[in-house]
Amino acid sequence: MALSSAWYAVLPLWLLWGAACSRAASGDESAFPFDIEGSSAVGQLDLPETIEARVAPGSLPPAAKKCDAGFFFAQSGECLPCDCNGNSNECLDGSGLCVHCQRNTTGEHCEKCLDGYIGDAIRGAPRICQPCACPLPHVANFAESCYRKNGAVRCICKENYAGPNCERCAPGYYGNPLLIGSTCKKCDCSGNSDPNLIFEDCDEVTGQCRNCLRNTTGFKCERCAPGYYGDAMRAKNCAVCSCGGGPCDSVTGECLEEGSEPPTGMDCPTISCDKCIWDLTDDLRLAALSIEESKSGLLSVSSGAAAHRHVNEINSTIYLLKTKLSERENQYVLRKIQITNAENTMKSLLSDVEELAGRESQVTRKSQLAQKESMDTINHATQLAEQAHDVRDKIQEINNKMLYYGEDQELSPEEISEKLVLAQKMLEEIRRRQPFLTQRELVDEEADEAYELLSQAESWQRQYNDTHSLFPVVLEQLDDYNAKLSDLQESLDLALDHIRDAEDMNRATAARQRDHKKQHDRVREQMAGVNASLRMSSDSLTMPQLTLSELDDIIKNASGIYAEIDGAKNELQRKLSNLSNLSHDLVQEAVDHAQNLQQEADELSRNLHSSDVNGLVQKALDASNVYENIANYVSEANEMAEQALNITDRIYDAVSGIDTQIIYHKDESENLLSQARELQARANSSNNEAVADTSRRVGGALARKSTLKNRLNDAIKRLQATERGDAHQRLGQSKLITAEANKTTVEVQQAAAPMTNSLTNWSQNLQQFDSSAYNTAVDSARDAVPSVIPIQVSMMFDGQSSVEVHPKARIDDLKTFTSLSLYMKPPPVKQPELSGTADQFVLYLGSKNAKKEYMGLAIKNDNLVYVYNLGTKDVEIPLDSKPVSSWPAYFSIVKMERVGKHGKVFLTVPSLSSTAEEKFIKKGEFAGDDSLLDLDPEDTVFYVGGVPSNFKLPASLNLPGFVGCLELATLNNDVISLYNFKHIYNMDPSKSVPCARDKLAFTQSRAASYFFDGSSYAVVRDITRRGKFGQVTRFDIEVRTPADNGLVLLMVNGSMFFSLEIRNGYLHVSYDFGFSNGPVHLEDTMKKAQINDAKYHEISIIYHNDKKMILVVDRRHVKSMDNEKMKVPFTDIYIGGAPPEILESRTLRVHLPLDINFRGCMKGFQFQKKDFNLLEQTETLGVGYGCPEDSLISRRAYFDGQSFIASIQKISFFDGFEGGFNFRTLQPNGLLFYYASGSDVFSISLKNGTVIMDVKGIKVQSADKQYNDGLSHFIITSVSPARYELIVDKSRLGSKNPTKGKVEQTQADEKKFYFGGSPISPQYANFTGCISNAYFTRLDRDVEVEDFQRYSEKVHTSLYECPIESSPLFLLHKKGKTSSKPETSQNKKEGKSKDAPSWDPIGLKFLERNVPRDSHCHLSNSPRAIEHAYQYGGTANSRQEFEHLKEDFGEKSQFSIRLKTRSSHGMIFYVSDQEENDFMALFLAHGRLVFMFNVGHKKLKIRSQEKYNDGLWHDVIFIREKSSGRLIIDGLRVLEESLPPTGATWKIKGPIYLGGVAPGKAVKNVQINSVYSFSGCLSNLQLNGASITSASQTFSVTPCFEGPMETGTYFSTEGGYVVLDESFNIGLKFEIAFEVRPRSSSGTLVHGHSVNGEYLNVHMKNGQVIVKVNNGIRDFSTLVTPKQSLCDGRWHRITVIRDSNVVQLDVDSEVNHVVGPLNPKPVDQREPVFVGGVPESLLTPRLAPGRPFTGCIRHFVIDGRPVSFSKAALVSGAVSINSCPAA
Repeated sequence: MALSSAWYAVLPLWLLWGAACSRAASGDESAFPFDIEGSSAVGQLDLPETIEARVAPGSLPPAAKKCDAGFFFAQSGECLPCDCNGNSNECLDGSGLCVHCQRNTTGEHCEKCLDGYIGDAIRGAPRICQPCACPLPHVANFAESCYRKNGAVRCICKENYAGPNCERCAPGYYGNPLLIGSTCKKCDCSGNSDPNLIFEDCDEVTGQCRNCLRNTTGFKCERCAPGYYGDAMRAKNCAVCSCGGGPCDSVTGECLEEGSEPPTGMDCPTISCDKCIWDLTDDLRLAALSIEESKSGLLSVSSGAAAHRHVNEINSTIYLLKTKLSERENQYVLRKIQITNAENTMKSLLSDVEELAGRESQVTRKSQLAQKESMDTINHATQLAEQAHDVRDKIQEINNKMLYYGEDQELSPEEISEKLVLAQKMLEEIRRRQPFLTQRELVDEEADEAYELLSQAESWQRQYNDTHSLFPVVLEQLDDYNAKLSDLQESLDLALDHIRDAEDMNRATAARQRDHKKQHDRVREQMAGVNASLRMSSDSLTMPQLTLSELDDIIKNASGIYAEIDGAKNELQRKLSNLSNLSHDLVQEAVDHAQNLQQEADELSRNLHSSDVNGLVQKALDASNVYENIANYVSEANEMAEQALNITDRIYDAVSGIDTQIIYHKDESENLLSQARELQARANSSNNEAVADTSRRVGGALARKSTLKNRLNDAIKRLQATERGDAHQRLGQSKLITAEANKTTVEVQQAAAPMTNSLTNWSQNLQQFDSSAYNTAVDSARDAVPSVIPIQVSMMFDGQSSVEVHPKARIDDLKTFTSLSLYMKPPPVKQPELSGTADQFVLYLGSKNAKKEYMGLAIKNDNLVYVYNLGTKDVEIPLDSKPVSSWPAYFSIVKMERVGKHGKVFLTVPSLSSTAEEKFIKKGEFAGDDSLLDLDPEDTVFYVGGVPSNFKLPASLNLPGFVGCLELATLNNDVISLYNFKHIYNMDPSKSVPCARDKLAFTQSRAASYFFDGSSYAVVRDITRRGKFGQVTRFDIEVRTPADNGLVLLMVNGSMFFSLEIRNGYLHVSYDFGFSNGPVHLEDTMKKAQINDAKYHEISIIYHNDKKMILVVDRRHVKSMDNEKMKVPFTDIYIGGAPPEILESRTLRVHLPLDINFRGCMKGFQFQKKDFNLLEQTETLGVGYGCPEDSLISRRAYFDGQSFIASIQKISFFDGFEGGFNFRTLQPNGLLFYYASGSDVFSISLKNGTVIMDVKGIKVQSADKQYNDGLSHFIITSVSPARYELIVDKSRLGSKNPTKGKVEQTQADEKKFYFGGSPISPQYANFTGCISNAYFTRLDRDVEVEDFQRYSEKVHTSLYECPIESSPLFLLHKKGKTSSKPETSQNKKEGKSKDAPSWDPIGLKFLERNVPRDSHCHLSNSPRAIEHAYQYGGTANSRQEFEHLKEDFGEKSQFSIRLKTRSSHGMIFYVSDQEENDFMALFLAHGRLVFMFNVGHKKLKIRSQEKYNDGLWHDVIFIREKSSGRLIIDGLRVLEESLPPTGATWKIKGPIYLGGVAPGKAVKNVQINSVYSFSGCLSNLQLNGASITSASQTFSVTPCFEGPMETGTYFSTEGGYVVLDESFNIGLKFEIAFEVRPRSSSGTLVHGHSVNGEYLNVHMKNGQVIVKVNNGIRDFSTLVTPKQSLCDGRWHRITVIRDSNVVQLDVDSEVNHVVGPLNPKPVDQREPVFVGGVPESLLTPRLAPGRPFTGCIRHFVIDGRPVSFSKAALVSGAVSINSCPAA
């Protein structure tokens, strides 16, 4: 009784604890809930056809099968004409595709020319396809194809030919293609040419080899050179003759007598050194003669003009040298100021960084203390949980005892009830007693306090997490500051180098100045000499003056003898005339020479004013000629004086009787004297004038220098203010973050102190605690830990140890096909012939209950046994051909494989002495119907070596643990490792020594190759330690991969890089060694070498002469590219991938959009023919040795709706056939598998989400379940003589074989079968999704999973990735919940979708829209878009307009915007006044950004040097401040210009045009190419830091979508429409056809409206297409309900035909029509056409307000004429022209 009473006393406490635990569990459940969700797709039943089928005119009855020639049998039953452009008369029924094209044409409609032909296949003669003239048509055509460009024919030559018209041979080949009958043949130099060259070097016409190496000679380098003997062609061992320099036999080496040497056949005779010396002597002698002639010629040149030109040049040199020196001085001062400011800034930054580092260490210490206290709290909680378990056990024991005693006393029910009543009274009494009541209240209070403490602890934990999350931000900012400091240090070093260079140049300039000063002094001395000479000339003129005075006296006496002179007058007159002519010439020559001297003096004066021309040699020559020039001037002055004296003497001799002539000579002499005096005066003043002019120029230069210095100081101050402000702002943010972290840490410490005190009371008062929720959370967290990089190292097991491994592979992928390989090394057996190896357990993979659904490996009876169970019984496959005791004492390879119900076990035993291997195989098969290993990811374990003590193995595997060494290799396609374990038991992996690997032949070959799993990479540092960069730099590597994309090689040095990638299966090389024109891209555009075929390919990268990059694959030239000469600037190389911080850098992000590490095998990496062992490199991460075959097999394929794969194999699909495969899809329809033999067809397809198997017309259909849910499903098909059977997952369906009992044996032959679609089955749509793990029963080999890589035909199929995600409905439902449950392995291993938008490195977020999703549509009505980013450029005037801006930006304005484009021209931003006199614009011109605005009547233009149309996001800031402008791009490029300020007021009024301008705008100020709309995305427009978001008008602008785009016009949910131009108006008779892909089930498609109320309206409503017409009498309409939903994500064709009052509607060949009332007075008014929507103002009361269409429209045709929306009359709203999101 007492015990019973005690139990009832404890029971309320137990219930109270249970309630508390349930609440705690519910709280934990909010953190780790079990999210059980599902999705369903509603199938649409086919509506009964209400329209009677009729045969249209010209159609055939159903029984007809053939049409006449030139026609084909269409699906509609009509015979339609073939559209073959007159080049064929035959086409395929159903599709109309042309066959047997003639006239050298090809294509689906014979519309193209065959390869090697050119012309117009459509227009016909005389432009029909003709052979390419490459170089000659017909007779000498060496082109693979050709095309026409700019009126000229361009040839794509065959491999052996080159040139625009293939008129010459390619390098490495010889011949003359222009000669009829001649071809290009490969050079043959017997292997004795330069091995560093790709091609053998020979004459391009004759083929004679050049540069024979290895001591060879001859036309083909086929024999040894003279003085050498041996075999030049095969052995290549030409050695020096041992004949003391004498001749020898070229083959045997026998010495020959002098003069008896056989002819060598060399092209040139041997020339002795003596002759070379004499030739050189002759050349030198001729050169000396030439020099003498040149010297004499120079000396004979007139010294007048040439000498002055020399003086002119040296004076110009002096002046320019002064200018340059001034500029250098300015630069030196500027650099000095910049360095001082940079030093100050660096000191400030260093102090701030040190302060931040100190605070960071304090925060770290405090957080560590808080973490320690939290861990103590957790330990206390764990102890409380253990105490609670003890209490629970005691209560259970009390309960058991109570039941025992109750049964032992055998009490009657009445007695028991009495005792219960008594116990209840006792319990009530106990409760009423004060101590118990007090304790109960205390317990309740403690419980409440415990919950409060728990909530506080959770809040403190969240605060701690928030604080801890701030650490990466602070660290990242510190890293940024560190990087900036490094950049600053580099800039300082560079500035220091510049300063040193400037100082060197200053010293050199100072030395030159001293030299020029000395020369100037010499010139002054010579000028003094010239002045002295002139004075002497003046003195010499005094003698003619005296003579003139004497002449005056003679004139006075002349009258006395006049009569005597008169007698001889005639004779004297004759003599006088002769003398007069002679005197006049001489005087004129003197005058002319004086003028020349004057001009030369003037030139000398002018040339002294300038002082610099480049050319130091010329300066030296000029200086050396100064003395000679001055001497020449003096001699010329003396000659002038002598000529004057001679003239005077002649006049004196002839003066008697010549009065008039005397007077003339007197005047001329006076003029000459005055000119000589002027020359002397000018010569005296020229030096002073030159010095004064030079002083004035130097003063002006100093003034300009001062002005420039002031401007530079102002610019530096502004720049420093900007940078310092930014730095201070960031430092302030860091300080705030640090202060917040300190505050949070203090709060945590303050909160932790009472929490520690409360925990003591908590542990004493809490009586019950259920830790199941805690354990569940720990297990979930452990399961969520991602798989580590596989470590391929063995573990040693001792029989007691075991390891639980992460499977890594998706469990769903193991259901159909399971392949597990490992390495085993059992311990040696002392007497194997007596006992053999003991029975041992090796591994187990399966369910936790171990009753069914598992596979394992064991050793039984000295045999290796493979065991698997598919649900009912075990299948054991013993490998009895090789007992375990006979295995060698090193590792052997074991592989287990299961395909459906078929199993195999393989054993490979290597050899110690050779690469030979022993191989053993044993097969088995499950006898039941199951074919799937149906494992649940939550209920699957993987044990190796043994199992824990609490796990019970199945009977077939319940054996002692393994003793020996094991190493895991692969599970399906994934590399796995024992060290990627969940738990280990009885083993310390850090102390357990793995088994040593023997150096076997096969392991050595494995070590020569390396496996990269997609996350690993190798790093080779300082590659130049084993080879140097030379004239030829070469990298070699062999790769083997099935992947479409991957990084092979990467080298990085700052902004310079080199990358070798695989893109879509072909190689792509990008590199930039600091080229001025940016990176160079070299890719296999001709698709010569596909890499992703799972075969080894040898890749060579050759860099020749520092200017040519060459790509060679499998020793075949693929492509080469020239670049500007630049050496390779790298020392380190990344192989197979790189760390994320490298791949995510800004430099590589632009040129490496994939950033996908390599997955596959590599070997033979060489640099300059030197091998590198990648496993020995210290930084190599995750690279394994060997090349696992399983990792290279393509067992899955992704189909995009346009693709398929095909193979020809020997399979009988109609007799005793079994096969199966996995599939995943989101599409309800598609062809999965197809095979046809004559009229017999075997197919598996999806229809409305269900699976249908069709065998010879007998269809077996799955249940109503929808399988297009994005999950993995498995199909098994079997065909037997009695039954056709289809199994989908676990659902079994079947049908009897109608041919049962008939003797019909089909012969298995090789015919083509298809996966994913078929080009010969137009009745099926191609499949979109994944197919994997396919297998067949074959006649020619065992059952195995299909390797799709081996298939002969692969069309647009990816054999590596499978980007199928969960159903959109499923994701939408899941997103609405606040679940934080970790993702399952299914979601984690899906792989990256090709079409899914990748993470934008700039940090853009995708737009979340609140538009409700149309449940009937497969595609979302709001494609994924970037927040606040919009797409422009659909039309020429696509734009947004912004009115009513609050701020005035007349004086100063700063705009910022983000842009992304691939267009080269287009308007980005424009604003102006009404007359467009004042304006501001930002636009693209030739890919460069241009910022332009007016300053008065002038235009200021700032243009970037680099192009920004690279498809990436760029930040642009453009600032106008009065007459100055600044353009800042990505925060790195700062461009600034200014114009002289004007007093004019700059007045601007809205609107602001973004993305384009209104028609007619901006033409006045911007070039016409850039006036049209910008094509690309714009985001985040800001004015002076404030966002501008609300546009007043929008024209053809849509959100900027992420993901793939295709051709079409997109109408978004915001609404919009297109108005076609007047040429496409519709009237009483028309035909409109177009294709749609809707994203909503309702919306207006087409609308036409006239002024008198007549209209035509085509719209969708709940999936139906409706046409409403009003012809002036009344409304009439028709509709079509398509069998296939229009909202299934595919394109659908709609045709509307009107002929007066008859309207016909055709939707995907579903036709309906209506006949309306006949209007007796019809008016054929041409109505404008609205597409995609219509303004509500045009809707009549009879038409409900039309909901705008959401989706894409393309191929819009009216009356047979295509409509271009880009030329529409109006595009209004959010409409994207010619760009449609594909998903």
